[in-house]
Amino acid sequence: MNQRLWWWWAVPGALIAWAVFGRGWQPPTTRPRPAVFGAGATFPAPLYARWFSALQVREGLSLSYDPVDSGQGVDQLVARLVDFAGSDRDSKTGMDARLADPRWLRIPVTAGAIAVAYNQPNCQLQLSRAQLRLILNGRIRNYQQLGCSPFPITVLVRSDASSGTTANLLAYLQHSGGAWHASTVNRVVSNDAMVTALAQQPGAVGYLETVYLNGRPGLRAAALQNASGAFVRPDDKAIQIALEQDERDPGAYPLTTYSWLVMPRRGLGAKGVVLKQAIAYGLSPSGQASARTLGYAALPNAVLQSARRSLEAWHP
Repeated sequence: MNQRLWWWWAVPGALIAWAVFGRGWQPPTTRPRPAVFGAGATFPAPLYARWFSALQVREGLSLSYDPVDSGQGVDQLVARLVDFAGSDRDSKTGMDARLADPRWLRIPVTAGAIAVAYNQPNCQLQLSRAQLRLILNGRIRNYQQLGCSPFPITVLVRSDASSGTTANLLAYLQHSGGAWHASTVNRVVSNDAMVTALAQQPGAVGYLETVYLNGRPGLRAAALQNASGAFVRPDDKAIQIALEQDERDPGAYPLTTYSWLVMPRRGLGAKGVVLKQAIAYGLSPSGQASARTLGYAALPNAVLQSARRSLEAWHP
């Protein structure tokens, strides 16, 4: 081969070989997706744990959630200590005024009911608002006053003042301010702590989301008086009637709630992309079916479609 031709072919080949092998092969680089952090209401915590675990396995997304309570979650969000908050409060239950600012986006992702639960076998409680108020303020102190076998009542309440669960209970009681329970009540810090205390204390009465009663056969949920005057227990049908139809329906359970995810409309960047993907999964048929298996209520179709439109319009 002509020496000049040999040089023409050999030099480029050598440069390519050096680029590939001399420096070491470099795989295509992809920017890792950021971890996303949230805090807030304890009601949806088991559901978020399931959704986020599924997204970690399927999509490699990293999301975490600290179930503190609705108010503390919003405080952390406004202070930009977390990327999103969970809240069970709306305009009827004292939604944080700061969330009225248009820079915040609220999307409902699940729903359910709050039970007045108790640990007293062979007792089927049916409670009016007036009776529940009397239990909480210490005027009714024994199950015998409610038509059951004699046994002292121990009242449990949430100690976290900004609890969304408490806010929904007080809305049901039509509480207008001031003290709503006796000073002798026992205080707990979360739904998890509430169900544990109820199970450990015979005669206890407390309140918590119904999903926390799963696997607790020793605890019962009282039938509460609804707007039509009927006494209704928080079963799936009664909860769905309340969410989809009318609180005044005789079959509606009167103490239901939605749960929202709250996030800034702008400024999350790549974290917002991850969060949007996570919410899209939660609002998908698979995500909603997963919620129902845990005991959460199905979002009414009109609410679900509105939530999906809000999410689609969000460009973080």
